[in-house]
Amino acid sequence: MEGRVIVTGAGGLLGGPAIAALRAAGFHVIAVSRSQPIAMAHETVAADLLDPESRGAAIKAARATHLLHLAWHSGNEGRWTAPENQEWAHATKELGREFAAAGGGRAVFAGSCAEYDWSFPVLSESTPLKPRTRYGEAKAEAGEWLIAQGPGLGLSVAWARIFFCFGPNEPQGRLLGDLVNGLFAGQLVECTDGLQERDFLHTSDVGRALTSVLAAERAGAVNIGSGIATPVRDVIRVTAELIGRPDLVRLGARPRPDDDPPKLVADIATLASTGFRPTFGIRDGLEDVVDAARELLASSGRAP
Repeated sequence: MEGRVIVTGAGGLLGGPAIAALRAAGFHVIAVSRSQPIAMAHETVAADLLDPESRGAAIKAARATHLLHLAWHSGNEGRWTAPENQEWAHATKELGREFAAAGGGRAVFAGSCAEYDWSFPVLSESTPLKPRTRYGEAKAEAGEWLIAQGPGLGLSVAWARIFFCFGPNEPQGRLLGDLVNGLFAGQLVECTDGLQERDFLHTSDVGRALTSVLAAERAGAVNIGSGIATPVRDVIRVTAELIGRPDLVRLGARPRPDDDPPKLVADIATLASTGFRPTFGIRDGLEDVVDAARELLASSGRAP
């Protein structure tokens, strides 16, 4: 598919996989970065998206027909409660408005399953929104505004509610980031009982799913997930087995919050209608994560 697509959050966990998928689909990719060039993109424009002047200049420089907005408050510590979430909600709405004013016609924005009412185990796009966190509230506010305002702006808007993604090089503060780093370091890793079930999707598949939605011109909310509920303890167990250190895992050593939902899984009928199908299952996805970690350790002279 031809088109110039501007990608925000290009240096994040989903940025690389999304850019790879967009390039494979025929897009010319313009990455947004605060400082460093993004090697996988065709072009990089420097911008601070929270600064109106910088953001506007980047949009004009990109001359893009499409937008994939992944950027949000960085850092996993405090992500759910950070006051910066509200700043990003405002910046996201302004980004959509300014992109449309610059001639852009199609945009996909990254939302979250944290927007939903988690008393429902299976979440479809029609499930009520009832976020429990400041992060979920900010995402829901931005998404509802953009979906409502899109037609008036002349912008086709899809709001992609991403479920529980996993992939190589996860940072500390995420399940696999902590687990893989701890196990390769020979450290005990304390976990919850892991009985909660979640919808996991490999970051490579998330990138392909977002690209599929962008190209499909489908407007409104779209769930991005696998449609499969997997116990968290299975993810922990398989990862530990692949690394060869199941002896270091302590299931049940950490309590789960009292309000932790027992099951959260996406209804992906809307996503499937775009032609997307996952390529990674849980085991081969985790093999990819562990292999990437081994390669990184070996390249740094710290062979596992």
